[in-house]
Amino acid sequence: MKNKEIIDLLNQDLTGEIEAILIYMRNSFVTSQCKPSRTMEEIAKDEMRHAEKLSEMIVDLGGVPSMLHKELDFGQRGVKGYLKKLVSLEKGAIAMYKDHIEKIPDKKIRKLLTHILHEEEEHLEEFTELLKQM
Repeated sequence: MKNKEIIDLLNQDLTGEIEAILIYMRNSFVTSQCKPSRTMEEIAKDEMRHAEKLSEMIVDLGGVPSMLHKELDFGQRGVKGYLKKLVSLEKGAIAMYKDHIEKIPDKKIRKLLTHILHEEEEHLEEFTELLKQM
């Protein structure tokens, strides 16, 4: 696999992280201060770290991190609607990371993506548990 192809996959991952950061932060702001609000904000910070690591890897490969994103869908209004959206986003991220880990042959990149994948799986568990409590 050529560096450009790897950079393209990593930029897809970065786009997903940027969208998650924006959605999670916005939803935490419009949700009254409660456990779900605080959890959204904390997980957004994790996603920021993911974006940083992905950006560094892209630059190391000679690429430019993409800061583009599609129109954002924040989910149905209200905490329950927001949490359903966040569960969906985490499931999508998990599927994408698994696919990219399988496609990318570089061990260092696979290690990074595997680490991020495990954190995304933890996020899914946290959001799913909060949703069950609603």
